[in-house]
Amino acid sequence: MAKKVKGKVSQFGAKGYGFIAGDDGEQYFVHQKNVFNQSRLRVGMRVVFNTESSEKGWVATSVKLEEGAKASAFEPKSKSLSNGTVKGMFVVLFVTQIIIIYKVFG
Repeated sequence: MAKKVKGKVSQFGAKGYGFIAGDDGEQYFVHQKNVFNQSRLRVGMRVVFNTESSEKGWVATSVKLEEGAKASAFEPKSKSLSNGTVKGMFVVLFVTQIIIIYKVFG
C-alpha cells in the first residue's frame, strides 16, 4: 500500500537515480522517471512523495518539491555568461589577433 511521505534528497547522481531520507527514518530509492515534471533533484531538496515496496526495498514515486520550499534555493551558485558577453569577448579576441598579425607581418 502506498503512503505519502516527506523527506530530503540525501544523494542523487548524474545517472538519474539516488536516495531520499524520509522524515519517518526510512531510506527510499528514487529514479528520475519517478520525479514529477522531470525536474532534476539535488542533494538537500525537500520533497513529498508516494512510496511503494519492491523486492529490493522502498521506492519513491510521484516525487514533487515540497510546498513552500524555494526551488531557486537549490540553483547553482555560479551564473553563466550571457550571449552578449560571450559575443563581446570574441570581438575583443578577434581584434587583438588582427592587431598582432598586423604588428608581426606588417
